Amino acid sequence: MLLSDADGLFAALAALKMPRGEYVVCGSAALYVRGLRARMGDLDVLARGEAWERALALGAPESTVSGYGLRVVHPTASIEIMDRWTPGWSTDRLIDDADVIDGVPFMRLGDILRWKIAAARPKDHADIAAIRHLYRIWTGEAAPLSPPFSAAQGLGQPAAEEEKEKEKETPAEGWDVRSLPGARLSD
Repeated sequence: MLLSDADGLFAALAALKMPRGEYVVCGSAALYVRGLRARMGDLDVLARGEAWERALALGAPESTVSGYGLRVVHPTASIEIMDRWTPGWSTDRLIDDADVIDGVPFMRLGDILRWKIAAARPKDHADIAAIRHLYRIWTGEAAPLSPPFSAAQGLGQPAAEEEKEKEKETPAEGWDVRSLPGARLSD
């Protein structure tokens, strides 16, 4: 595993030795590894089968914050492992369709975009803008920004009217980052 972070979260995840094809990393970490966030607060992991069994070995499950499903909180690292994402999301599809980056499965950007739009939380606005900007870069509609993105560069700020129109055109439903030109993901 080549992924790293200042808090050692990816190393802690690797130490769990969760079987490939039985979990997916969701939330802010899926943006962090793609350079769309300068930092991440924790790892949100969706697990099934043997990966969920390994999570249960860490401690007793409790209700998730949303009340949908169960979660196990890692005893020493900021990692939450859940058996369900949020209502309306198939655990099996999210895991089966994951993008694998440096050997770790991550939630697809199109799914992150749909989830963040549906959640409509103020903290998600900058992430939505960053994903949409990346999509416009891939399609040749925009020039890259120098990471890390900041509000001063326009991400997280209300877009001009023409940008708002482009955002409406950005596909979210069924958008698969793997189908875009230049998208290369490693196993």
